[in-house]
Amino acid sequence: MNSKVHPLVVVVVLVLTLVAVGIWIWGSGESKAIGGPAELRTDPAGHLYIQVQNQLLEHDADGAFLTRHDLGKLVVETVLGSVAFFSDGDILLRRGPDPRSLSDNVRAYQRLANKRSLVPESPDSGLFRCKLRTSECVLFGTEGIDFKAVHNIFIDWRSDEVYITDTTRHLLRKYSADGEPLAEPVSGFKFPNQLLVHNDRLFIANTNHHEISIVDSRTEYFGKRLGAIDVVPAVASRERQTWPSHIARVGDKWWVNNMRTGMNEGGIYIFDDLGHYDRRVGLPRGADPISVLLFRDEVLVSDWNNDRIYRVSAKGDLLTDFASPGLEQVLEESRTKRRQFEMFGYSGIALFFFVVVGLLVRGLAATMSRTTPP
Repeated sequence: MNSKVHPLVVVVVLVLTLVAVGIWIWGSGESKAIGGPAELRTDPAGHLYIQVQNQLLEHDADGAFLTRHDLGKLVVETVLGSVAFFSDGDILLRRGPDPRSLSDNVRAYQRLANKRSLVPESPDSGLFRCKLRTSECVLFGTEGIDFKAVHNIFIDWRSDEVYITDTTRHLLRKYSADGEPLAEPVSGFKFPNQLLVHNDRLFIANTNHHEISIVDSRTEYFGKRLGAIDVVPAVASRERQTWPSHIARVGDKWWVNNMRTGMNEGGIYIFDDLGHYDRRVGLPRGADPISVLLFRDEVLVSDWNNDRIYRVSAKGDLLTDFASPGLEQVLEESRTKRRQFEMFGYSGIALFFFVVVGLLVRGLAATMSRTTPP
């Protein structure tokens, strides 16, 4: 006759199994969330800024490391969206925590528009114009603006006019240097990402339309469609890299980061001024590029997942990686944090293993007790 399992044992096993799985999921998720270099920016002085998590690493115009800016001092809990510099060196960024809920993420995954208000939820959240060295900040806009989701910023240093892609609302916006709207929001985009002004035309990585959209940047004609560049050549389709996210103007060429469906593992593609495909940059296998930036006479490409910044010649040839003492220090800190969370995840696996082994031992002991003669 089979022995009965005590209900308390069943409950304990289920609880331990759930705890083990939860620890593994949490540890693995936290580890993957600690990425490497993300956005790359320059200021009017030609200084290079590399964003790694909540840090901005400043380098001079020759690429020598200067200092590390902790954005936490500016009340930036999570870098949500991009940053950009005004002509006087002030930086425009979003302050506050990440307000996105599970529902927001599900809507974005389903390609549905963000319905959240642009009104800040607190006096310290939303877009602010700040001075990095003194941590002084002023509200951007009379009543404040808070996208509460992914957005990208370009500031035209000739006028300090601010162009923003409101990515999850599928809109393009234009503001004065003080944050006052200069034109009505422009629709017709689908998850627009990086943008820049070139020859009074605004070029936008129109991600889910698989193109670089070209519109008029002038306020009186703002958003008028002027054309588009098809940035998905046959080789990009074969690689399933069809979602443009970041762009750069390099000489008379356009450089485009075309990502895969999960917005990762992209490829850098080069097009001429007429939009004709030129070549694909030969990044290392497993590369996960994010930002593309012309710096000095080279192009820098950040790799979020592999802790690297690639240096590429203007012709598209891969050079040695960009490196600096400050960058390496922050990346080593990130690697240490990842390993710590990975260990938490492995402890969950170990706990699950011990639960299984315990059940097997108990079952074997019960079997042996039934078969052993008195």
